[in-house]
Amino acid sequence: MELFWHLMSRMSQIFFFALILPFLLACRLKEWEPAGAIFITGFLAAAAAWEFALRARRRERRGQMSLKEGAMFMVIVWFFLGILGMMPFLLSGITHSIPAAFLESISALTTTGLPAVTATREGWPWSLLLWHAIMSWLGGFGFVVILVTVMPQVSGCFGVTLSARQMISFSPIWQRMRTSIRQGAAVYGLLTALAVLAYYLAGLSFGRSLVTAMLTISSGADAWTLDFSNMPNSVWMAAGTVMFLGSLNLLLLWKSWKRRSLRMLVHDTELQFFLLVLLGATTLIVVNLSGTGMFKPGEALKVGFFQVLSFISTSGLAVNPFWEWPGFEKYVLLMVCFAGGCMGSPTGGLKMVRLLVLNRLLDAGLKNSLHPNMVPVVKLDGLAVEEKVVGRILSFFFLYMVTFALFALLLSISGISLLQSAGYAAACLTSNSSAALLYGGPGAAALPGWSQLLMALLMIMGRIEVFSFILLAGFTVESMREKW
Repeated sequence: MELFWHLMSRMSQIFFFALILPFLLACRLKEWEPAGAIFITGFLAAAAAWEFALRARRRERRGQMSLKEGAMFMVIVWFFLGILGMMPFLLSGITHSIPAAFLESISALTTTGLPAVTATREGWPWSLLLWHAIMSWLGGFGFVVILVTVMPQVSGCFGVTLSARQMISFSPIWQRMRTSIRQGAAVYGLLTALAVLAYYLAGLSFGRSLVTAMLTISSGADAWTLDFSNMPNSVWMAAGTVMFLGSLNLLLLWKSWKRRSLRMLVHDTELQFFLLVLLGATTLIVVNLSGTGMFKPGEALKVGFFQVLSFISTSGLAVNPFWEWPGFEKYVLLMVCFAGGCMGSPTGGLKMVRLLVLNRLLDAGLKNSLHPNMVPVVKLDGLAVEEKVVGRILSFFFLYMVTFALFALLLSISGISLLQSAGYAAACLTSNSSAALLYGGPGAAALPGWSQLLMALLMIMGRIEVFSFILLAGFTVESMREKW
């Protein structure tokens, strides 16, 4: 457990340093209640980091993570950070509901962006708005870190090894983990800086550019906090560029930059498939919006492309009340929401590389039916995909869709319609808050406390890609059987 406690200590340290900027802003703006709440939270984060570090020193130094240790970390770290993250909301008095505060914190950390404390975040103290944006940014970065370190060890990759043109090596050894973390952090930080510059050049103030960049690059934005409907075209273009870059494989970007090879990026099969899905969904929506007379062709192209890009990147931005669009458009948006971006990106959803493998598996199956003596082989980038990886992707797809159906059914018990509960379940599972707007609803802040906790659980399951939660539950049941 030495590496488990070591990672928990590092995450607590990161949270402590992340609280400094909101605390300074609260003091500068004389928001004393949030300042006190953030100070207490920082003290708790520092105390937790110290305790976890002591526990790591007492353990035998192995420097390697076991399967059980990795599953525990992937599940427990989200609950731990969620509890720490909700303390400023509770202690500042902005809410007295523990379920709402916990859901707000988890919504930020998982980059879902769904408001839970209030219907919108208008009127919040600026320091708490900054803390929410920082949590979203850290959540996107944390997901990338888990993706390149712990997740391959825990979930048997589930297609992660198909990223970066199969040239990324994953290892449970801490020294090798650090290398992957540095690579992911470098690309993530550079993209964030470019996003801030893009928004600033588009006309936003530096402070707003920083917050907007952190929310969009991490795919943690939402239509309630960031209203893009009245923004100039320059801001739309900046947001579109940031969402597109945030949907790409960060590890592949690193490899392309390291080798100074644009060809490596352009010829990536997953990126080509991503562009195909993006343009195909945009074409369907633009044609239908123009045909129904809702928009002129030029306006339909602008709002349609932006909205599809927002959903496929699971960013949650809105430039038009898409919930008032015809049912066909909403169905297409829901589908691309489940698709998500490329593997190795902070986006949610199933990820393009998995859908690409499933598509080629279907094609191989059809060919095998026509030619029974043929041995079907699923290839990606000219390399054969191992049968066990294909099997795991099939298992993951099944688990993902069963989880969505089950939680949609459970959320409907709270009194909302089945379509509305499906929208909330899709929003939580894919980390895209705008999916909750597709079919209306009272808003997460108006739902019962038990359903808010259920949504928080679904957000975590979506971020750790379901399997780790089931694996940890299996370890727990097995441990209880051995004790009995």
